[in-house]
Amino acid sequence: MNHFKRVRLYGGFALALAMALSWQQASGAKAQEQQPWEAVLDAPIHLVHPYRQPNSDYSAGHRGVDFEVSLGQPIYSPTAGEISFNQMLVDRPVLSLKTDQGDLLEFEPACSQLPVGDRVNTGDVIGFVCSPLSNYKTHCQEQACLHFSLRTNLGYLSPMFRYGTLAPSVLLPYF
Repeated sequence: MNHFKRVRLYGGFALALAMALSWQQASGAKAQEQQPWEAVLDAPIHLVHPYRQPNSDYSAGHRGVDFEVSLGQPIYSPTAGEISFNQMLVDRPVLSLKTDQGDLLEFEPACSQLPVGDRVNTGDVIGFVCSPLSNYKTHCQEQACLHFSLRTNLGYLSPMFRYGTLAPSVLLPYF
């Protein structure tokens, strides 16, 4: 075998091995940082409407999930963070939580006594399902529901992603 072909062949194997090891280390670090979230409601949890990705930032879609609930039901923090919004927004009470990873979680209709800036831990009661104003157009017709959304620096994602129920595709290098 020609010396230059051998160098290229071994160089290619070395590069592939280095890329595989760095990918494994990076994905291992992410796995340690991002633990699956805890449930936001007591069991049993009934998903009424799933997340539907819009075609663009301005298209129709459903940028969150809806769970069947009853009024007064406690809402738990799925992860540690800080209350970032807690007030009436147009016709419904909205509660937002900024996670330690920088994500923004929104719950509606949700009432809470926690002031903006309060720190919460995973599993803490952060609020309760409450009634919106009478002119609120609910996501659910037959029953009360809690809308739960996740906004990241990439835009809206299904909150189910953080529970480990949705696995993102991972593209590996092709040689």
